[in-house]
Amino acid sequence: MEKNNTKISFELNDKQQEMFDNWKSHIKALHGEYGQFTWKYTSNGIGPEITVYSHLVKIELVLTDVDSW
Repeated sequence: MEKNNTKISFELNDKQQEMFDNWKSHIKALHGEYGQFTWKYTSNGIGPEITVYSHLVKIELVLTDVDSW
């Protein structure tokens, strides 16, 4: 019997994408590279909470869009 693995994916909306692109471009302008990111997706029962952490600058960006809930 073949086992189906769990697939996990999410997509940023336009507002979130713009925030991420802007933040990412500042990181590159200051450090010459993007570095590595860790994404965190949490469902709180109302809507998704999305954050991204930059290991290069050790800062987390909150991309949660409460207006889309």
